[in-house]
Amino acid sequence: MLLYRIADPGPGFLIEEIDHASFANPDPLAYLRAREAKGLRPGGLGIVMVTALADEVLYNEARNEVLFVKYLPPSDPS
Repeated sequence: MLLYRIADPGPGFLIEEIDHASFANPDPLAYLRAREAKGLRPGGLGIVMVTALADEVLYNEARNEVLFVKYLPPSDPS
């Protein structure tokens, strides 16, 4: 298993309140317009990519720390 822990000293976030990330809107360009309107650089795909690749994504209560877990297949002893 691979386990990554990422912690941020900031206050955290609520996914439901993020409108400038690609998971927030099924229109693939809507989040780009939202980021541009907020003066943010292009991006916002990180959470989408991680949830697609990881087997588990776990946040702490404050949402400023996340664990990504990827289970590896057993190795072939031959």
